[in-house]
Amino acid sequence: MRRALAILLVAVATTLAAWWLIPRPALAIEIDEGGQAWVRSRTGRTPLPDTVHVDGQRNARVRIENADAKLHRLGLFVVAAGETAEYTLPRPGTYSGVCSTHASAGAVTYVVR
Repeated sequence: MRRALAILLVAVATTLAAWWLIPRPALAIEIDEGGQAWVRSRTGRTPLPDTVHVDGQRNARVRIENADAKLHRLGLFVVAAGETAEYTLPRPGTYSGVCSTHASAGAVTYVVR
């Protein structure tokens, strides 16, 4: 019984460590059907703001998942309908451009620190 419990605890600890340590992008964005964009984090999702702060420093990766039926442009990034794209921002700085999910503001800015 003790051996089975020890094996179970090792398996759970290994699974949790692997989940926590898997490389993730510095920024993950999801676009739902209908065009609503969300910033995804380990704690949940928040609406995509006009200015996004990215803690990635050099070579920050941005992953965008587009579940909508049409192409979306989020500043520098273009993602086709139903596709997932990953981009790399080469260095810290401010990047901005037109955003199809921000109809009223019309732009999104990424600040990489």
